[in-house]
Amino acid sequence: MLQPLLIAGEWTPSSILSPVVAPYSQETLAEVMYAEPKHIQIIIDHQSRAQKIAGALPIYKRYEILSRLFEWLERNAENIAHLIAAEAAKPLRYARAEVRRGLITIGMGRDLVRTLEGEILPGDLTETTQERWILVRRVPAGPLLAITPFNFPLNLVLHKVIPAIVAGCAITLKPAPQAPLTAYRLAEALLEVGWPAEALTVFSAEPPLAEQLVRSTAFRIFSFTGSATVGWHLQTLAARKKVILELGGSAAVIVHDTPNLQQAAQAIAEGAYLYAGQVCISVQRIFVHQSLYEDFLSAYQAATQSLHIGDPLEEETHLSSIIDERSYTRIQTWLHEARLSGATELIGPTLNPEKRLISPMLLSDLSPACHFAQEEAFAPFAEIRSFKNIEEAFAAVNESPYGLQAGLYTQSESLLKKAFTVLEVGGVVHNAPPTLRIDSMPYGGVKGSGLGREGVKYATLEYTEPKTLLW
Repeated sequence: MLQPLLIAGEWTPSSILSPVVAPYSQETLAEVMYAEPKHIQIIIDHQSRAQKIAGALPIYKRYEILSRLFEWLERNAENIAHLIAAEAAKPLRYARAEVRRGLITIGMGRDLVRTLEGEILPGDLTETTQERWILVRRVPAGPLLAITPFNFPLNLVLHKVIPAIVAGCAITLKPAPQAPLTAYRLAEALLEVGWPAEALTVFSAEPPLAEQLVRSTAFRIFSFTGSATVGWHLQTLAARKKVILELGGSAAVIVHDTPNLQQAAQAIAEGAYLYAGQVCISVQRIFVHQSLYEDFLSAYQAATQSLHIGDPLEEETHLSSIIDERSYTRIQTWLHEARLSGATELIGPTLNPEKRLISPMLLSDLSPACHFAQEEAFAPFAEIRSFKNIEEAFAAVNESPYGLQAGLYTQSESLLKKAFTVLEVGGVVHNAPPTLRIDSMPYGGVKGSGLGREGVKYATLEYTEPKTLLW
């Protein structure tokens, strides 16, 4: 299959091809066409017209588009789940869950488009303006440029596309090169359900050409989800734009007290290893009160043994192939470094280079200087430590340069409130791993984990600006 570019609603050929290879089966799923310099200039030049068309679309039309898109995804749910599983090596159980979340994302946008808040304010604050009123309405901030990662090739695309539809922003999307096919299928659907063709571009490109779009003042909004290194670099290029960055993390969970240690251990193990840990809020650091440590460790090891590694298209699989060879090599290098620095392997991994499989690993006594301690692992990896008092655990969580989400197991309301106040993260999850995300909530991080917030309502606010009529 040849996948052309979609530029302003037209399927456009290119002489540059790149294969999309299924990580597990190594089957070539498609040949994707990559943008040439001439295509980048066409995209830039078209944005003014694209935004006029998108911004003029009335609310009832946007509502109809979102309703039809919801129906399309319902009809095609199983096919899309299998596509996600194939191109991203996401186990089918989680690919189906992603599709269900995608329906929620679309449904929230459909509901929001009719109720996006404006304001009427009194103007009679002084004698000279006592006859005046103030009308405030949110209007689109301008064309959107979005760059998305491989690990949620449907729902993280929707978390950029749906707020743009609600707001009335022209859409230009660059999906991840490892797993772009779901985004192109979604683009086909958007054209089918009535989104203006001229206001939709989906393209693949090498980083230098994509960076030209990031620099261009033709785009007024830039939304990126991916690695911190790339995200912060692109932020320096994005002049005169609203910038939303949803970057990495080294998510921590604190187990202080819990009525069911086995359930907590099972949930945390799944939070660490599902999808081979290739999730930005995957559990990476586990802090357990010393009174529970030995029992928790035993329960955690048992929970890990219940996880199945293998073909993502098999129903029982929890984790499968690492997305690409570069990532697989990096993980091995970091593991070797941790071993040399004296880490203890409580659960040692088994490697399958042919399929790029890495079984779950749990380390302790990790050197603070090694990469696993400093960076986002994006691997089936977790570190475990015990603590004596909660202040020690809070301080350990805050040591990280990242701050996306953290989990806390406790039955104490006062302790939960303190965690909410003290922890330097964008969100605290109670009695569950930090892997839990509900699509309606504001989602994003602090410190090295990003800028701005996603979640349909909150991203829509990022994509719009208040415009005032004083009369």
